Amino acid sequence: MRGLTTLDRALGALIVASNGFGSLLIFGMTLAVVADVTGRYLFNRPINGTTEMVTMLVVIVLYLQIPYTLRSGRMTRSDGFHGKLMLRSPAIGNVLGLVFHAAGACLMAVIMMGAWPKWHAAWREGYYVGVIDVFTFPEWPLLFIIFFGCGLTGLQFVLLAARNVLALCGAQPSVQSGSH
Repeated sequence: MRGLTTLDRALGALIVASNGFGSLLIFGMTLAVVADVTGRYLFNRPINGTTEMVTMLVVIVLYLQIPYTLRSGRMTRSDGFHGKLMLRSPAIGNVLGLVFHAAGACLMAVIMMGAWPKWHAAWREGYYVGVIDVFTFPEWPLLFIIFFGCGLTGLQFVLLAARNVLALCGAQPSVQSGSH
């Protein structure tokens, strides 16, 4: 149980840092778009690559902030049924939570298995996005962030599943899915 608390704290710190970095990227994207639009309309000189960078950054921000969304209990889902079930029958609610959390962890693992070979190929072969002689950016950071974000999200799902198991064993009180 103590090891789970230590893991929870370490994972929580990493997830909060990931979310914070994603928020900084949102701020940077906003500045880039404003600068591009200003340059385009006031000086007829847009910033090359803004569209490509914003496109990539939206995906990067998504995968940096999904673990925090899950951890804070704000993942899009219908809690009405599960919440009532937890009140009426915590054991069944925790079994259902365990199934959902295990499925989420498996989904993250599948995405990671797809992202890793693509990241490796992009790293090894030097794949890039953009237009040659206008703007290019390496593709591997995007693919690595997808892998990293899914890893953090998967670990958070595993931690939530472990809490369901502990609640089923009576080692900790039942908790709502995804809440702290």
